Amino acid sequence: MGSTRHSSKRLGAPLAFLLGALLSGSAARAQDASTPDPHPPEPATQAATPAPAPTSPAPAAPVEPEITHCGDTQVGTGEGMLRPLGQGFYADGRRVRRGCTLLLQRPLKNRPPVPFAPDSFRPIGCGFFRYATSIYWGRPLSEEDHVNEPTGQRADVLTRVDLADAETFEVDADCRPRDARFFYLNHTERPELPAFAGVPRGDGQGYEELGCGFVRYEGRIFFGARLVEGVHAASFTPVLGRLPYMECGAGMYGKDKSKVWWQHVLLRGAKAKTFRVPKDENPEFRIACNGRRSFQLDAVDKKPNPLCRGAKKPVKKRGK
Repeated sequence: MGSTRHSSKRLGAPLAFLLGALLSGSAARAQDASTPDPHPPEPATQAATPAPAPTSPAPAAPVEPEITHCGDTQVGTGEGMLRPLGQGFYADGRRVRRGCTLLLQRPLKNRPPVPFAPDSFRPIGCGFFRYATSIYWGRPLSEEDHVNEPTGQRADVLTRVDLADAETFEVDADCRPRDARFFYLNHTERPELPAFAGVPRGDGQGYEELGCGFVRYEGRIFFGARLVEGVHAASFTPVLGRLPYMECGAGMYGKDKSKVWWQHVLLRGAKAKTFRVPKDENPEFRIACNGRRSFQLDAVDKKPNPLCRGAKKPVKKRGK
């Protein structure tokens, strides 16, 4: 570790292209002083020319409209009222709501979701907020990230942006997130991709793009900006190799010396040694094989897929 890993040869083609677009924009003007432009624009021209938008534009800012009440509970500063926190977030006693929707943080393993404490909650803008020493996106990342309140109303379970540096995290005027180490590409409207993908700024010290959305950073493995837990980082590799994540379809499988993951989800019972993704007759690389067992995304098939049964050995004919 410690070596510089983020040259365009190491980044997949899409990320290398996106990095070039980002570095040409206003978000990167204070960056990369080690490679000065031989023909810098005149100050007046630079101020008059709008910065190009990134290749992957950020979705529209998901800020809730201002509300005046939720059911019988009014918005205000009095006791028992919903206290505005800014940008569509409200304190409801010791809990936080986005509009009228209760927000919960993803728990530790095998623990139920828990509320956010208003005292540690700081909206940043464009749907992001800082909570204690972490950064969160204010929307659920999948259809499974919901639970029901005792009243029957739906609560959203939010996932931390693990790669983000909370102290320096910010968004620019176009809602493009960044911190001191990374620009973040927002793919939250495309569930087949990593929700957020980090593009290193500066020299990318300690960063290595492995392929299919997986990166190694400071001795840990991330899928996009989400930590992959329980992994042996030194032996981890994507099953499809160093493909850019735009080319991996649904085949976001990775493995270490003994275990296998789909995206950040551990595939229980899968053995790394025999795990493979067939490339023929497997659209989007959705199906993976482990011996004669088959997986599709993060679930094992009850009945093995024919792709994983292997070719039948030809029957030898007896000579006359």
